[in-house]
Amino acid sequence: MKSRFILFRRGSVFYSQDTTTGQRTSLRTKDEGEALTLPHSKNEAHRQPTLNLHIARTHLSTADPETAKRTWQVLKAL
Repeated sequence: MKSRFILFRRGSVFYSQDTTTGQRTSLRTKDEGEALTLPHSKNEAHRQPTLNLHIARTHLSTADPETAKRTWQVLKAL
């Protein structure tokens, strides 16, 4: 499967390009290690959106264990 987001560098700043739309976005980093992880994360999000949702819920429940017990009424009060 072809990657949707590719990495390139212009000068010393790294960019990602969406191969579907052609849109280019600055990654706002000069660090190659960090720049490599950002398009990889975007590609994984594109390939497996359900898995990313579960990962996000896990991170959220770890940060705030009461999240699973809240209702919309509680959230409006916050």
